[in-house]
Amino acid sequence: MSAAFIVALICHVSCVSARRFRNYAWQLDSLRYYTGKIDSMLEQQSDEINRLRTDYYTKSSEINDKLEMLNSRLGDTEAQLMRIYEQIGSGRQIVPDSEDISTITPEARLIYESAYRNYIKGDYQEAISGYEDYLKIQPDSPLSPNAVYWIGECYAAMGKSQEAVNKFQELLNKYPNSNKRPTALYKMGVIYEEAADKKTAVYYYNKVINEYPNSPEATLAQDRLN
Repeated sequence: MSAAFIVALICHVSCVSARRFRNYAWQLDSLRYYTGKIDSMLEQQSDEINRLRTDYYTKSSEINDKLEMLNSRLGDTEAQLMRIYEQIGSGRQIVPDSEDISTITPEARLIYESAYRNYIKGDYQEAISGYEDYLKIQPDSPLSPNAVYWIGECYAAMGKSQEAVNKFQELLNKYPNSNKRPTALYKMGVIYEEAADKKTAVYYYNKVINEYPNSPEATLAQDRLN
């Protein structure tokens, strides 16, 4: 093997090694570059997560504060209502109807008044139970049709439209001369209108207007029709 060949071989090996070194150096630089990019992206995402976490806790705290404030106001309102009930009760019994109640027993009056208080407070199921108890004790009293009517109102307030309609219809059938009849007719019209049964709603509105033309319910029914 000649010296020239050996020199050429060494030069070739050196050139290949140099190219490989430069290639490795370039790959290393690329790795560093992309590693830096990823680190930067991760840092940005971490900052964003921290910001979102801070916003979440801040908004959650604000929502909780608002809920506590609303609950406090609701509690104050309920307390005021109860004080009003107590003040009224100290002077007279609460019977929200104009019928003659002289024939009603004291026990039945207490049950009726308690049911009405529960209705006002929004304890509709308790109110229904109270009115049903009243009807068992005094089924044919002056306030019996009113008790049936208020049961219908409770069901309507609970979103139980069919049960409400059934009770209002019971009032119409059993107590045709009740002063709650025009209100029951109007309420049935409202329930059917809200259920998108306009034909039936119009029927009850017109029935109120024709049978009780001078009643407040007739005015309300006419407004609905207009």
